[in-house]
This record gives sequence, structure tokens and C-alpha cells, in this order.
Amino acid sequence: MREGSLEAPTRFPLDWQSPWFWDEKALEKEMERVFEICHGCRRCFNLCDSFPRLFDLIDNGPSGEVDGVPKETYADVEEACTLCDMCFMTKCPYVPPHEWAVDFPHLMLRHRAVQAKKHGVDFVESQLADTDRSGRLGTFASSLINWATDERAWFFRLLSSDF
Repeated sequence: MREGSLEAPTRFPLDWQSPWFWDEKALEKEMERVFEICHGCRRCFNLCDSFPRLFDLIDNGPSGEVDGVPKETYADVEEACTLCDMCFMTKCPYVPPHEWAVDFPHLMLRHRAVQAKKHGVDFVESQLADTDRSGRLGTFASSLINWATDERAWFFRLLSSDF
């Protein structure tokens, strides 16, 4: 498969039930492999903040290559990923069916899962992740928010003008 194929990307399911999925060393090795490919290409520099963070870590490292990036800072790259899939669906020329099979969003998701299993998930993150409940709660406040942000709500306009 050559770079920049006209074929649609192929998304493979995450094999989260495999012991390999949870192996932290295998994850680091895969992240290093993908980061090396991203470093050589850089087409995704203008998408989410993961890529500028990754490229800054590499460029400011001692060697200017991925091998100079401490593994502990991989989490900084993952943290900035919004899982929007823009890199996978539109930018990356190395997504499957390319032989390099780069799936950056799935890699970031795998990193999050491994870290959550290793360290747990804090309370705020676990509450924000319950989107069904948050949506139901948000519907109760929607009328109040619409009222407060209405252009005729002069009192709230006066309050916000100070900011």
C-alpha cells in the first residue's frame, strides 16, 4: 500500500480483551512506533493539541528524535487528544489499509484505558464521563440558562459586562 491511498480508512475494533492490550511495555513500544511515524510526517500539526505537544517534546528533547522523549511524557500527548478522529479520517496517509496501520485515536484510547486500570479514575473524571446523566441534569437547567442569557435579561447583561 502506498502513502495517500484513495481507499477509505479501515477501522479495526480494539482488542481490549487481549492481554496484549493491557501490556504497558507493548503500549509504550506502539506509541513510540506511531510517534516516530507522526514525527516524520507532521501533516496533522494543525489538528488537536496532541500533535504540537508531541512535536515540541521531540524537537526540544536531547536528540531531536522520539528516542529522546521520556516515556512519562507520553501522557501529555494523550491528555490533549480529544478523540475527534480528524487525524484518522482526513489527514493521516498511514491509516489502515496502509501497512503501517496508524490509528492515533485508538492508541490514545488504549493509553487512557491502561492508565485508568493502573491508577484508577478520579471522581470528577468519572462523573464527567457519565454523559447520559449529565445530559439529563442539563435539561433541567436549560430553561434557566436560556432565560439568563436572553438578550432581554438586562440584569445578567450588566453583570457580564464587568468581565
